[in-house]
Amino acid sequence: MIVTPQSLARQFCNGTYVNATDASLWRETFTYLASVNDESIFLKEKIQSLWLIYGGDLRAKIKDDTLILQVLRRALPGYNGDGVTLYRGESWFLFDQDKIGFCWTISEEIATTYAKGLNAVESGGVLLKCYAPKEAILAAPESGTSTGHVYICDPGKLLRLTTQGLFPKL
Repeated sequence: MIVTPQSLARQFCNGTYVNATDASLWRETFTYLASVNDESIFLKEKIQSLWLIYGGDLRAKIKDDTLILQVLRRALPGYNGDGVTLYRGESWFLFDQDKIGFCWTISEEIATTYAKGLNAVESGGVLLKCYAPKEAILAAPESGTSTGHVYICDPGKLLRLTTQGLFPKL
């Protein structure tokens, strides 16, 4: 079976991640999704769940945060609450390149775990703190799930971004 950008887009919109797909096809798929006129194709809660688990892998494959953000703005459920203070454990090399990730948490402890652990592997980690106004939040935490602490945000709309701590490379 030949996988096309359209067939991969259908799977993504239904919350299914296809790991074996190469980076160029994922880029083509996101380009296609950014241009689709029918927003009813996006099963937003399923895409939110998919992004919470596989977003880092997709981001590494696509390597175009602007394109990813175009799709996430359309594909995620949105947010109607108040602004919140959030934290993120980021890798130093991404922070240094101003490529801050999309997933944030209200828990400083959880963010510190990422800053000291997974995101410190290649270059060291950094603990970030910000204020996320409601227009920066693309999806609120899913209640009753193991990922129930994660906000998906537009990093460009986050305010008062500060560094709370630096951690050595693992």
